[in-house]
Amino acid sequence: MKPLTGDTLLARLLGSLAAAVIHHRRWFIWPQVVLFFAGILVTVFFLKFDTDRDDLVGHNLKYERNFLALQNEFPQQGNDMVVVVESDNTEKNRQYIERLAAKMEVETNLFRDVFFQQDLPAAGTKALFFASDDDLTNIQDVLRQDIPFIRQFQQTTNLSTFFEQINTDFRTASGGTNAQTESMLAALPVLGNILTQATADLQMPGSPPSPGVASLFGSADVSDVYITADHARIFLLTTHAPTDDLTGDAITELRRLMAQTQTEVQGVNVGLTGEPVLDYDEMTQSQKDMTKATIVSLFLCAFIFIYGYNETGRPVKATLCLLIGLGYTMAFTTLVVGHLNILTITFVPMLVGLAIDFGVHLITRFEEELRKGNGTTKALTTAMVYTGQGIFTGALTTAGAFLAMYFTNFKGIQEMGLICGGGLLLCLVPMMTMLPAMLLRGRQNIIDRHMKEDQTRARIENIWLNRPIAAIAVVLALAALAGTEIWRGKVKFDYNLIQMQSPNLPSVVFMHKLINTADRSVLSGAIVATNLQEAISLEPKILKLPTVAEIEPSADILEDFLPQNQIEKLNLIRGIKNEVAPLHFSPPDTNSVDIYNLSTTLYSLSGYCGMALDQIGTNDAALSAQLLSLQQAIEGFRKAMLAGDNTMLAAHAVKLAEFQQAFFNDVRDTFESLQNQNVTSPLVPADLPSALRDQFIGESGKFLLQVFPKHDVWQRPNQEQFVADLRTIDPNVTGTPVQLLEYESLLKNSYIQAAWYSLIAIAIMVLIHFRSFLAVFLALLPVIIGTLWLAGLMGVWNIPFNLANIMTLPLVIGIGVTNGIQVLNRFAEERTPGILSRSTGKAVLVSGLTAVAGFGSLILAQHRGIHSLGCVMSIGIAACMIAGLTFLPAVLNLIGRWYPLIEKPSVDKTPTPGQEEPR
Repeated sequence: MKPLTGDTLLARLLGSLAAAVIHHRRWFIWPQVVLFFAGILVTVFFLKFDTDRDDLVGHNLKYERNFLALQNEFPQQGNDMVVVVESDNTEKNRQYIERLAAKMEVETNLFRDVFFQQDLPAAGTKALFFASDDDLTNIQDVLRQDIPFIRQFQQTTNLSTFFEQINTDFRTASGGTNAQTESMLAALPVLGNILTQATADLQMPGSPPSPGVASLFGSADVSDVYITADHARIFLLTTHAPTDDLTGDAITELRRLMAQTQTEVQGVNVGLTGEPVLDYDEMTQSQKDMTKATIVSLFLCAFIFIYGYNETGRPVKATLCLLIGLGYTMAFTTLVVGHLNILTITFVPMLVGLAIDFGVHLITRFEEELRKGNGTTKALTTAMVYTGQGIFTGALTTAGAFLAMYFTNFKGIQEMGLICGGGLLLCLVPMMTMLPAMLLRGRQNIIDRHMKEDQTRARIENIWLNRPIAAIAVVLALAALAGTEIWRGKVKFDYNLIQMQSPNLPSVVFMHKLINTADRSVLSGAIVATNLQEAISLEPKILKLPTVAEIEPSADILEDFLPQNQIEKLNLIRGIKNEVAPLHFSPPDTNSVDIYNLSTTLYSLSGYCGMALDQIGTNDAALSAQLLSLQQAIEGFRKAMLAGDNTMLAAHAVKLAEFQQAFFNDVRDTFESLQNQNVTSPLVPADLPSALRDQFIGESGKFLLQVFPKHDVWQRPNQEQFVADLRTIDPNVTGTPVQLLEYESLLKNSYIQAAWYSLIAIAIMVLIHFRSFLAVFLALLPVIIGTLWLAGLMGVWNIPFNLANIMTLPLVIGIGVTNGIQVLNRFAEERTPGILSRSTGKAVLVSGLTAVAGFGSLILAQHRGIHSLGCVMSIGIAACMIAGLTFLPAVLNLIGRWYPLIEKPSVDKTPTPGQEEPR
């Protein structure tokens, strides 16, 4: 290894730069201040945040091309936002979802395909074709039984006249033998449901929703009407934004509407989730985390700097130069990349911890030269030439570690490497130009000429320098111990992306709820069939796969589109139309409800129920229970309706008017929809409601089969097996599970690839700098030892590698080798392994601590991936720093006894501008 001198090309260039800085300070200060503010303006107006995870990968990959083809054919695939409403009270769940949907359907500029129930009118004139033959037969039977009761709605337009008609039926009942009486008795649960829901509406603010078809027919299973999970404890609503650009606005507005609706329907637990929401929340949380981490890292780095040097002037100057460099980097990012994503958003606190090192090393050497009695210009020139070579090489190696990421196949990693690598080099500019100009002035320069070096660090360093064999043995023993953790498999890799996000984010919490309670996975594979016949033929093959739970749409639904399967169905639908054909409904009454008249009518109805109970006695327990339940519903409704003062009663009258209008309109719309069912032609795909047609039928007429797994495919083993099984059916299968599998694999492999590229690039740069293969090995020793210690500690503390902290592989190499370069630089210059006692050792220590502070600030992040990145990087940098300050000097000391590593230094030919102080 050649001695470091001032006669190299780099040294001469740095010497010339030092001369220019000394004589023309203002050239290097004010233009950079102007550039900084210009860069900030460019950033504020043009930098964007990209929340789409698919944009992190290159579109040239086969699996990504398949997914893009799916999105082109089915533009809304995978973009659904999911509202989750949870409580033990089914009626509250229903109230909430109906009210929210009504608010959303008005805002068509933000919400499309609001889907929460299998609504008959909304399904169109071919709605009954989607019911099975058995269901159609049951509908016909129910109508035949209930038609006498349903005719009550033809003769009434408000709640008072409706219940008066019911009282008339009770009075004229003749033992319950005629069809009208039987129909009325069978409809008792419907009456109870109507009153129960009217009571709930009175007690809740806001416009009341319609009771709906479920109340009309007294359906015991709301899952037949609404989209539910966990035995109707959870109601679901799905929607999507018209375009990807409006997703953020749609999420913000939807959450506002959800909060507003929650003030109306209290006692429900509500959240918003879905893939676009998870991505949006992840980016939003990351922005907050990075803002906090940046402020904390700046503060900690400045504090460490100030405390380590027992002064404020120079650390503050270095921090100002760092801010200038960060401004350059933000403008560079805006102009070259144009956006930040979930990976690149972490660059600011990282650069804070890394770029401040340039100033630390320069100031430390400058301070040392002053304390030797040198003049300011001589001290600055020596620092810039000798330590500057190490700073320059260290910056290139760390930037090279980042830039090596650009040669991977992962677009997000390429952008990360470009931004961080370019940012480090840009931060080097003010640190090597503006900072030296600022260092020329300051009262501390005079003070330092009269101070002596503290010998405390020398005494500490002698502990391992005087016992190099023992020090090396201890270090290697610790490395071997760490290696056993790797050998035992304690160091693992966690692929689960959802485990990386903040556990307290509502979108993550509710995604876990769906995973744990839904009857099927919330993620699905996507197989595209070119036509209907192929889609039908694929279903039995897919369902035979051991990892598949179900397919949507099912073959039964798909076969409904085949004309030969519609003959019997057409006859059943005609029968239903014949049953409801005579029904005609008048518009509902729009006047306020006379609550006293309605109360009297209901009081009479309660009395008739009591009389009926006396007549029945114990002969019919089920009917007695229904009559008693209706009595209780009447009592609860009358109590709620008549509660409060006159103002409250007037408000109740208005609200009941809204309720009865919604109710009678719903009855009319439901039966008119049945009357208008189209039986003139078979069912074709174009007859589907838009929400379903857009989901399953593509732009060119292809059919989408959504394949749902039996197990949670966020878990890597389930994911791998599910995708492998689907690929036996269709090699081009796509969908979220496939995207996750390929994305995770590509990200992990790309970082490993980047680590190898970084290692090669760094080795080449170190070889060029020192012109010695031995120096390359020695420079990498702290990295090797530090990485082993890192892996061992991760195994002991049960910290797995994941798709965020795997970034440490190339970074630890780039950052750790910088310590070796600085140590070897000083060793080559002065031929002594004593490093810690000199400015270089102090600079390595302080720069290591600032780097730990920069990455350690990420530990404060709520995003678990970023948090783990902070943990792992802090441990890795600290381990490499300790190895660089102890193990490497001990090795140099030991080898130096047997083999002269350096030659006698040549005469210093550094261009020195003189000893005079600048004016």
